[in-house]
Amino acid sequence: MTAPLRMSATMATEKGAGYLAEKAAGRTVVLTDHGKPSAIVMSPERFDDLERSLRLAANQVIQGVSQLVAERSEFHTVDEVREG
Repeated sequence: MTAPLRMSATMATEKGAGYLAEKAAGRTVVLTDHGKPSAIVMSPERFDDLERSLRLAANQVIQGVSQLVAERSEFHTVDEVREG
């Protein structure tokens, strides 16, 4: 993966949306305001890939936590709870 391109928001505005889209097609663009990141621009394909990866990672975390809870839980019948 190519390192992100940093560009001031002012320059992006001056160059126009077409220029920004062209740069974002090949790599992520970090727009800055006074040197601080203010926005990220990326291709739709890259965005879809990241969203898919995040969804997969979240599902794996949920499955892992669910498994841990199931392994550490005790299950009782209603009668056992009443007697308890």
